[in-house]
Amino acid sequence: MEGMARARTNRAVVGATPLASAFFSGRYAEVVGATFEVGGGDDVDAAFVVGALAFLGRVEDAETCFDTYRKRAAPADARTLAASRFFLGVAYARAGAFERAHALLVQGALARVRTRDAWAAAFALQGLAVHRYFTGRYRTAARHAQRASRAAHEARVAYVQMIATDLRGHALVQLGLLSAGLAVLERASLHAERMGLGMNAFAITCSMATYSARFLARPAALERLRELLRLTAHDSYTRRALLTEEAIVLAFRGQRTEAERSLALADDDALRQDARRAKVASLLARLWVARFSSPAVDCDALLARARAVADDEDVAYQAELLGFEAFIARATADEPRRLRALDDLRALAQKREHHRARAALEQFDDAPALVRAMPEDEITPLLRAAVTRDTRLLPKILELGANGLVPELLGLAPSRRVLLLAAENALVVEDAGDVFVKPNPPRWSQALLRLLARGAASKEQIVAALWGLRVYRPERHDALVRTTIHRLRALLAPRGNWIAVTELGYGATVPVLAFGAAETSLSSFEIAMDAPFLDEVVPRGARGLRAGPPAHSPTLPARDQASTLASSPEARVLEHLARSEPRSVTELARRLGLSSSTVLRALRRLLRAKRVARAGHARATRYRALD
Repeated sequence: MEGMARARTNRAVVGATPLASAFFSGRYAEVVGATFEVGGGDDVDAAFVVGALAFLGRVEDAETCFDTYRKRAAPADARTLAASRFFLGVAYARAGAFERAHALLVQGALARVRTRDAWAAAFALQGLAVHRYFTGRYRTAARHAQRASRAAHEARVAYVQMIATDLRGHALVQLGLLSAGLAVLERASLHAERMGLGMNAFAITCSMATYSARFLARPAALERLRELLRLTAHDSYTRRALLTEEAIVLAFRGQRTEAERSLALADDDALRQDARRAKVASLLARLWVARFSSPAVDCDALLARARAVADDEDVAYQAELLGFEAFIARATADEPRRLRALDDLRALAQKREHHRARAALEQFDDAPALVRAMPEDEITPLLRAAVTRDTRLLPKILELGANGLVPELLGLAPSRRVLLLAAENALVVEDAGDVFVKPNPPRWSQALLRLLARGAASKEQIVAALWGLRVYRPERHDALVRTTIHRLRALLAPRGNWIAVTELGYGATVPVLAFGAAETSLSSFEIAMDAPFLDEVVPRGARGLRAGPPAHSPTLPARDQASTLASSPEARVLEHLARSEPRSVTELARRLGLSSSTVLRALRRLLRAKRVARAGHARATRYRALD
């Protein structure tokens, strides 16, 4: 810091001092510490002290610094004025204070743009680009940014060239052109790296990750956000953007608890900074989380709070707010409200071309355009499927891990329940936005869950339903039932405690809903091949409790052993299948006079020995003998 102070001279040029270099490198705290905090600093560096304070969220201090400079300097330097107005204007635009941003960036801009000093003109043009961007005029913003880049090239202000390229990339993304926008942002990031502006490059990288998460449904988008959050952001704005986007993605993926942790961190920063736009962003993120974790009517209060804070000129946020207006109206069957929201969205999309407005229309308009407005947007078609309950996309949603959409897609308000998805061969544990998908659950779990969902099931009912046993014997079957309940709780983890002990036996404390083929009654289920059996559960020392000859039975003569072997369940099942058409377990049990559990045990052994083959699923399962 002392070296910076010694390097300043009366002949120094604005933007060419060591302190200016520190600012351009993103070392804002260092700049403030060497000047504002110790009551020092030269007028030649005043703009960069203003900028450092503004970008650290200390906007009032930045205004104080700017006012002090203007009172002290006579006449004020054109470059210092242009850069100071730009830095303050950006800070106010980010905060959502658009009237103040307009006064700094737009008023008097024509004279600043026409100055002979290309350095000052570059900042003035970039200021216009920033204001147009934040008020939703993205094509105009991109044009001003291009002009700013040319002026910066003439003045050899690499910093402005970099931020102008950055803004053009942002504008393209807001128009829905993701790949084109990311390509331009990548150029801006490389430009920053070559200049040694690592912090700026990091901020651009964070923006690219945020946009990817907004458009792409792949799990890698969330991992990239988390990777960046583990690093240190150079300003609060960047970190808030990462946290709020992470919360939205987590909620979309059915991780409500984790999403709320991210929101708490973002809220803490937003409240400390007292920035309007930060509060709106936080409330919108909460709306997204609430969409996947609470009934739609509960979102209304959050929407009202966000509307009270948001500026009418903040097009990006107005588009999202109108989208939630349509969502809540549709869910609550308020048709006039829904139609008003759609009309407002159409007008906004036509006037400003914001991708959020078009995405909301694609979700909620009953007659969307035949050709999608944004082919690169993977999220919106999934959201529309949920809104319209298009279950054809359910396999895709499960494949992508967009678990938060599953209840809405099935026409359910968020709650606590277990869902059985027969066609997808999946079990879903839903806890008000925390959604855990269990692919390929054991088939016996479906029958047991439906039985326990009645409120309470006795051990007699459980052994009869799962194994077809006509008589319940505690000494033989209690260990089997306990082990099966333990396996079910493990399957439902981390909500295994939803299976509780009751006076009768066991019961589920939440509803169990079946979709697809699983909607059949419990009595029509085929006894599951993979249900636990006594020989898997009863301890070795307790085998004498099983049915069959007592442990002290005398050894049989050889001819009697052969006769017993020939009449074993395996032999009887195999003999019957060899001379008949394929049979189900129930048919075999009835024709052979055996219990279903005995037939199942015999079929398991024959399958392992490759003596029989199995085809079909659930009630349609049939077995045949192999040659």
